[in-house]
Amino acid sequence: MEWGLPQRTDTIARRGCRRSNRTHSSGKKTLLALTLGMSATCWMASAQAQGPGADVSLSERLRLTGDWNGLRSDWADRGIEIDLAHTGDVIAVTDGGEARSTYFSGLVEAGVSIDAEQLFGWSSTQIFVLGIGTFGRDPGDGAGSAHAPSNLANVETAKLLEAWVERSFFDDRLAILGGLYGADAEFDVKETAGVFINGGFGTGLDLSETGLNGPCVYPTTCLGLRARFQATDAHYVQAAVLDGVAGDPDDPKGTQIILGGDDGLLFLAEAGFQQSADEGRFVRAALGAWHYTTDFDDLLATDSQGEPRRRQGTQGVYGLVEGALYTEPGQLTQGLSGFLRLGLADEDVNQFGYYAGGGLVYTGPFPGRDEDVLGLGVSAAFNGDSFETAQEAAGAPVESREIAFELTYWIPVLPWLSVQFDAQYIKNPSTDPMLDDATLVGLRYQVTF
Repeated sequence: MEWGLPQRTDTIARRGCRRSNRTHSSGKKTLLALTLGMSATCWMASAQAQGPGADVSLSERLRLTGDWNGLRSDWADRGIEIDLAHTGDVIAVTDGGEARSTYFSGLVEAGVSIDAEQLFGWSSTQIFVLGIGTFGRDPGDGAGSAHAPSNLANVETAKLLEAWVERSFFDDRLAILGGLYGADAEFDVKETAGVFINGGFGTGLDLSETGLNGPCVYPTTCLGLRARFQATDAHYVQAAVLDGVAGDPDDPKGTQIILGGDDGLLFLAEAGFQQSADEGRFVRAALGAWHYTTDFDDLLATDSQGEPRRRQGTQGVYGLVEGALYTEPGQLTQGLSGFLRLGLADEDVNQFGYYAGGGLVYTGPFPGRDEDVLGLGVSAAFNGDSFETAQEAAGAPVESREIAFELTYWIPVLPWLSVQFDAQYIKNPSTDPMLDDATLVGLRYQVTF
């Protein structure tokens, strides 16, 4: 199971980071030391394992530290795959927003995938564990936006992000998963949008900004169950039931699993169609819906005591389509692709009632650069009527929408190293009329060890 970013559609790129309740502490030094220490240890292990007579050169390795003198291959033959990666964003807010400054956000990932049938004899069973460490500052604090300019930025912490077991049945047509799970790995996923750095192109803001602490997406996942049925090779339906409150809203650090009686549940469902490029032309479409059973405060209505009226549950729907628009002659992946995503959310309790996003992505835009990826995307979140009315009544009127534009260029320098140049323009940050539109430029790099 590959989860890193040798390709542009990694798990991080699919995530829609929730931009709320973020703080930064002195934990940066500890995690930075962890990152540097891990890099140095891996490099030394690689040097000792490969030796001067190694067959695979540094530029040809799939990972920086190579095959560990055959150890990785031996473990893979037994059903164990280990992946390590580090991703960093350097993003500067050059104009507008809350503050003009340069921000560095870092992420370390360590994952283990186990084929339990091969290792233990457990039929059609997979085990996956993913730990992360995040550090640095969030450029969203400078932009002052609801859109997350960096989809990996988070408070300084180390945590277990995912730990689950999946069992397949009926010739792999049905798969049941249980454990600590991130819904953004499989729901509301747009492969074509995976190149973008802004979190708005992951989980749409009509969903990512819901709940008391987000909908069980990066960086706060939940205990839950997911069932997926592959009706045909091209058609699927999947559903998940998760804890209604992700983590601990009062403590964003570490892995927080609290199953409170008032948490309620989050239900997700999605049905879709997908045709791969080798079947003619890549195309995918999906419809999804979500529902919380948790109680929420109404944004506008009050009770007889003047307190916000409590509403049981909230819900929304989304739809997406993506696919190849033009394929270069004789090529499967080079050419122009596009995506479009729309979403609706309950306006009574959620700030954003509508969402629309889309973009164009060209793979191999220049001669001799067949694997480079150039992308242009637009993501817009629209305030609901109840939120706008409540803000106006409170003497703090807002703009109707926040729109993020992103232009990005991804370059695979080596099989284990990629760099990405990025520019973003965010109109009406947080829909606050007091904030000027924000302009950001940045660089992302990723190393797989």
